[in-house]
Amino acid sequence: MTVLSTGRGGGGGGEGAERLAGGTEQGRSGPRKVLLTVEYDGTGYAGWQFQPNRPTVQGMLELAVRRLTGERVRVAGASRTDAGVHAEDQAACFTTASTIPADGIAAALNALLPGDIAVKRAVDVAPDFDPRRAARSKRYVYRVLNRPVRSPLWRSRSWFVPHELDVEAMTAAATHFVGEKDFSSFRAADSDAVHSVRRIISVSVRRCGDFVDIEVHGTAFLRHMVRIMAGTLVWVGKGKLAADDVAAVIEARRRSAAPATAPPQGLVLKKIEFQPPVLPLHTTGDA
Repeated sequence: MTVLSTGRGGGGGGEGAERLAGGTEQGRSGPRKVLLTVEYDGTGYAGWQFQPNRPTVQGMLELAVRRLTGERVRVAGASRTDAGVHAEDQAACFTTASTIPADGIAAALNALLPGDIAVKRAVDVAPDFDPRRAARSKRYVYRVLNRPVRSPLWRSRSWFVPHELDVEAMTAAATHFVGEKDFSSFRAADSDAVHSVRRIISVSVRRCGDFVDIEVHGTAFLRHMVRIMAGTLVWVGKGKLAADDVAAVIEARRRSAAPATAPPQGLVLKKIEFQPPVLPLHTTGDA
């Protein structure tokens, strides 16, 4: 990972970024909001959210925007991923007076960002669009490397579990998570959520060669919730917990009732779904 800086300072955008953006800015218009779709490898970061003197994904994006536009902005994400967690389709917004077209912003930011963060798309959205409030559901995938020998290539993208897992039992256990329930047993001790009731739409477990993938689709999640769910399902897969015992773990409504939290590197934020779907805001002129 190439770290530009984790502070709010930084230089202006380079000539290469300006060319990719379609040239330097020729003027300013009224404020506009830009929605970014961001992919990142979270291995080298202390999570999404900005932290002083620590590298974060939000901090790197804000620095890149400042270097491009000269503005200090807050890049607000739809999901606050933890340290070491990855994302394929994080959604994040910022407000700018820049006249650079959205596709030029995406190209220019990619010229300024380190190799482990990329902007896949950028579109103009309504000024009142809030990615956290507009998100109707999120999809996460937790990947387990399930074979006798560890993999140096997958050590930062999966949880190595050498014990052969019973995927059928894990699938049966996963059904207990579906629905609107109190997930107090599946929240981090330092979670600041007001309550623990969340709705899980679906949970699937499937084997793909040496990997066992756990996909969780829900409307919202507590801190560490998916990782505790994954840790619980792995316990079931190892035979340390019966599939039907997961219902009792949920009903206990205390963190100590559930197994250990799975490590962060196996988790990927796959998709944030908006309802209605986000459509680019059609604009005219330089904006």
